Amino acid sequence: MIRKEASNKAVRLIGFLIVLVYAVILTVPLFFAVMTAFKSEQERVINPIGFPENPSFANFVTAWTEGNLLMAAKNSIIISCGSTLLLLLSVIIVSYSLNRIRDTKIGVALYMLVLSGMFIPRVGGVTGLMLRRDLGLYNNLWGEIICGAAGITTGVFLVSGFLRTIPRDLEEAAMLDGASDKQICFRVIVPVIRPSLVTVGILAFTGSWNNALGAMLTLRDESLHTIPMALLLNFTREYSMEYTTLFAGVLITCIPVVIVYCKCQKYFVSALAGSVKG
Repeated sequence: MIRKEASNKAVRLIGFLIVLVYAVILTVPLFFAVMTAFKSEQERVINPIGFPENPSFANFVTAWTEGNLLMAAKNSIIISCGSTLLLLLSVIIVSYSLNRIRDTKIGVALYMLVLSGMFIPRVGGVTGLMLRRDLGLYNNLWGEIICGAAGITTGVFLVSGFLRTIPRDLEEAAMLDGASDKQICFRVIVPVIRPSLVTVGILAFTGSWNNALGAMLTLRDESLHTIPMALLLNFTREYSMEYTTLFAGVLITCIPVVIVYCKCQKYFVSALAGSVKG
């Protein structure tokens, strides 16, 4: 018994050390980004890794004004919120439909077919651009919203696992009360699986908010630029980068994502636990 407790303590200690090292690895780049944002360009060259001698918010003002972040933030919010809502609606409908037939052979086959999308690479760049052009989804916000909501595989995996933890008695009781499938889905099931939906929504929102490559390939007009595009195009020169202003802009744009995550982080554990159990 004593040997077993010692073994468990050793395992917990090793796990804690691994998490601590991983946290440090993630924190170090953030630390340098914050330090650089409060330095002048000259001080950054002279003292790249130390604390700023005269911290200043001038870089944040420059990033906001010269980077045209207000317009870019509007576009990013429209794209991120629109694609997130559309993705959540798709995930709810697909997951609920698969859950209703989960005990049948065709239900299992369809579920595995949906999950196989996690292992299939996305459509190539040139092919994807040609397809979007032919569908009228090139160089407009609707194209980004629709294409951003297309990757529902991970969301279906999380939500389906959570749905499997819900007893069928809940749906049967709603049926006896005369509720339709639509009412059962959106009025009975959706409130119960809210933690998993919030988790999927956060993942979708952050992925869309930070999508720089996709936006740069498809949004050509300056009025459609998103925040990552605005930062890269306005503070990147041919042979150099304005790191102090760039990092200040990055910190500004991180604020909405951090707020959303802090408000909803409590749902992550319950959603992932439900998916694993399912």
